[in-house]
Amino acid sequence: MKRIIIKTLKILIILTLSACASQRGVQLINLATKELPSETELIVTTTSPVQYKDTKLDNPPCLMLSFPEEKIFSGEDEELLINKGPIKKIKNEYYQRGAKGGRQLNFMVIELTRETPYSISSNGSSIIIKLESPEQTQSEPKKQMATTEAAAPFKTNNSNIEPGYIIGPEDVLRIEVWKHPDLSGDVLVNANGEIKLPPIRKMSVMGLTAYQLEEKLTEALSRYLIDPIVSVGVKEYNSQRVIALGETSTGIYPLKRKTTLAEFLAQIGGITKNADTFHIRLIKKDGQISIYDMNELLANPQKSEQIVLSAGDTVYVPPLEMSKVFVLGQVKAPKVINIKGKLTLVEAITEAGGCTEDAVTRSIIIVRGELGSQQGIRINLRRIIKKGDIGQNVELKPGDIVYVPKTFIADIERFLRDIAFPLTWYYWYIR
Repeated sequence: MKRIIIKTLKILIILTLSACASQRGVQLINLATKELPSETELIVTTTSPVQYKDTKLDNPPCLMLSFPEEKIFSGEDEELLINKGPIKKIKNEYYQRGAKGGRQLNFMVIELTRETPYSISSNGSSIIIKLESPEQTQSEPKKQMATTEAAAPFKTNNSNIEPGYIIGPEDVLRIEVWKHPDLSGDVLVNANGEIKLPPIRKMSVMGLTAYQLEEKLTEALSRYLIDPIVSVGVKEYNSQRVIALGETSTGIYPLKRKTTLAEFLAQIGGITKNADTFHIRLIKKDGQISIYDMNELLANPQKSEQIVLSAGDTVYVPPLEMSKVFVLGQVKAPKVINIKGKLTLVEAITEAGGCTEDAVTRSIIIVRGELGSQQGIRINLRRIIKKGDIGQNVELKPGDIVYVPKTFIADIERFLRDIAFPLTWYYWYIR
């Protein structure tokens, strides 16, 4: 009889363990929301990390989390009213229904009040969804903010982190550790690219993005806290700066993300009416100078995307007065011409009224370069006009001098002696 009882108990234990195994899965522990000035966070916490898939839905705008490879059991209500930031409510859908805590969660639908950008990431056993909060509706705060930024362009108070921004010295970070206000606050990145955050004595953050720093801080704080949830934002962008000079809003401006030359000029208010849009200079930190035609960049977005600014760059927008060509000699109206876009030799001579009857059109001279290192280019205008040799119709550059002689030998000798000596000559003359 005793043996029968023992055998029965063993069978019952096996059946109990089998039943528990059949119900084994991940438990949904908590749903929490955190509302920040620029974003709202929804934190879904489970007993262990889970695989998820996020899908954006329309009409009404929703974000759906599904768990195709996980068995998640939940005791949460089927519908939760949140009304925080853009989150209106959360609906939980189940595969099956049963006792409290025994319902298997199929997917979670987060209903939003409006379309909004979002990011989603895993942090240990938590899924963190960050949703951009609604913009300010009052016009006065916006106006005040714009005035403040215009007065001090190198200081930007904005906790809305831009994706891909690289943290550097003098940046001010806003670090928040959920449920640990003693560890939260503003932290300055020192000149060595390090921060101090108790209980962590010192940590290098140079070259990290905010999201990378969140992961690094989470790992470091895990030695002292259980499943810490860390949020990092950039409060002041001070390390990645670009200088703007010339016919634009001059000043020192921070780069908050990957920014092209065209985007940068648009962000700081554009350029003035007197700006030479065809010869905008980008001076890199190493001294390399490139000249760009803004009209061409706007017409060719693919090329514009390749002109990216970096810390230490200087953008110079020259005035139109600096882009001049001088047309002298045997022309009907010698003059100074402002270059607006591209200007060829024929166009310059035409604007100067054309050549006189005494002009030697087969020996026109273009003087180019700085004093003492000029280059002389000899052009046969006759071949351009009579034979259509467009290769002779060169494009002029700012500072060029176009000289049309009267008699070849006498005028050339006087020109070399009085105006343009010494010159390095490039003969483009074709007999």
